[in-house]
Amino acid sequence: MSNRVRLLRAAVVVFLASSGLITLAISQESFPDAPGRDTLILACTQCHSLGKMAVAKLTAEDWQFIVYDMISRGAPVHQEDIADLTKYLQDNFAIDNR
Repeated sequence: MSNRVRLLRAAVVVFLASSGLITLAISQESFPDAPGRDTLILACTQCHSLGKMAVAKLTAEDWQFIVYDMISRGAPVHQEDIADLTKYLQDNFAIDNR
């Protein structure tokens, strides 16, 4: 492989990493596919990284509070998606459910 091709590949990787596209793609793969996942990705990542949810040390009750708190602060979550989002966070990230 020529140096020019290597340089071009490196530039593309740097661009994608800096734009967050690589991180988002990798992070999405580590989140189980279930109701609430798409809402999490679309609504929560407008302000937070997916990694923040994965490492938070919160109980199921904490997650319920956080969902409503974020909605009160303007998180774009539709009423019909609240239950699925809350359950998704509780089932996959609550410390008392692991």
